[in-house]
Amino acid sequence: MTDDELTPAARAALEALRASRGPCPDGAALVDYERLAEGDRGRHAAHAHIQACARCQLALLHMGEPAEAVAAGLDGGRRLKLAFVLPLAAAAVLAVGLSLVFERNDADRSGRTAVRPNASGTVRGSEIQLVAPAGAVDSIREFSWQSPIRAERYRVIVGRGTTVVWQVETAGLSVAPPQAGVIERDVQYEWRVEALDREGNVRMTSPSQPFVNY
Repeated sequence: MTDDELTPAARAALEALRASRGPCPDGAALVDYERLAEGDRGRHAAHAHIQACARCQLALLHMGEPAEAVAAGLDGGRRLKLAFVLPLAAAAVLAVGLSLVFERNDADRSGRTAVRPNASGTVRGSEIQLVAPAGAVDSIREFSWQSPIRAERYRVIVGRGTTVVWQVETAGLSVAPPQAGVIERDVQYEWRVEALDREGNVRMTSPSQPFVNY
């Protein structure tokens, strides 16, 4: 789905999300972030952006792959070369917009099948992109998202902490919110979307996105 195919409300929400997260950090910043321990990443200047940006998350995912080769046993000279090349590779990834440059012949590390463009060429990235709601909103008209794959149906899951408060399945890329009272005001929730095949197996899961209906 392209931006032009979104409803006006969904398109406005997506543009607001893009504006709020700002420009992507450069390759060096992503490398610095990747090298931090999980517990230290929250203090990095780019942390808030990365948490809301599927492009940067995908870049970080694939930057982790050379580290596996190093762990398998590279000599000192090759390690030095890799340390020099990695920031340049990260910058190149961002420059091309992550447009399927990580296509793989087999399933990726999570076991999912590699995403490839369809005949219309409208597939972008390789991750489900949540559109709305995002952040603080005065009302929830719908839950909407973009998907790089054609799934049989999608499962929308809304949670509060570790508790699932509502979930629903749909064949489209948006769904009406639950009945009044299910989502309380001034309470932070997170939602995610799972792409399902005909057998109900999860093919892809989006990152979780927080929101508050104030």
